[in-house]
Amino acid sequence: MTEQGALAAAEWRKTDFARAWAEGDSYRDLLSFPRHMAAVLIAADNPAPGVIVDIGSGPGDFLAVMLEQFPQARGVWTDVSEAMFDLARERLGPFGDRVDYHLVDMTDLAGGGVPDGASVITTSRAAHHLDRDGLFDFYGQAASRLGPGGWLVNLDHIGPAGPGDTWDQRLRAARKQFGITQSGTKHHHNYPLTSVDDHLQALAAAGFTDVDTPWRAFFTCLFMARKGS
Repeated sequence: MTEQGALAAAEWRKTDFARAWAEGDSYRDLLSFPRHMAAVLIAADNPAPGVIVDIGSGPGDFLAVMLEQFPQARGVWTDVSEAMFDLARERLGPFGDRVDYHLVDMTDLAGGGVPDGASVITTSRAAHHLDRDGLFDFYGQAASRLGPGGWLVNLDHIGPAGPGDTWDQRLRAARKQFGITQSGTKHHHNYPLTSVDDHLQALAAAGFTDVDTPWRAFFTCLFMARKGS
């Protein structure tokens, strides 16, 4: 595990912390729409993906949406947290043996049993724990594990474009009126958070040319990238 991976993983390995975070997740309802949106966009391109890998899956909410959309697909749940593993087995239990579970450090996908040739790789609110260099490395590792025509989907928090960004101030003030607040369960974040431009540049560096950001709300973006056939 890298030093950055260890910092990001530390709190998530605590059972009480993991459950408190999951129960107090103020983003749960907001993120339901972009998760389903991603599944529908992928289905229009590939109605029958074979293997869907979720990185930093936590309780498994994103993987559950994908497995519901694609009933023939197999899912691979991955996270560094054994506490989240317990939560995910509850959440993903209805999918039975369609789901494999692996404890994986997202900064070392090669060492965690993430399969090659995946049809879809998803991740949600995990990569923002990485700095810019870590983000570039993560996208590169993920791209190498996708099969031709595979999709990489990241639903993640982003930082401001730069110092003094007036939109940063406007959005912070506005989101409070929608009941979206920072969780009271504090954990490691890498600051400053990577920006939209950082993500787009990192995806380009990983070899993706078919890229878009089809959804954004406040400081959370849905990044989608399709690997060449």
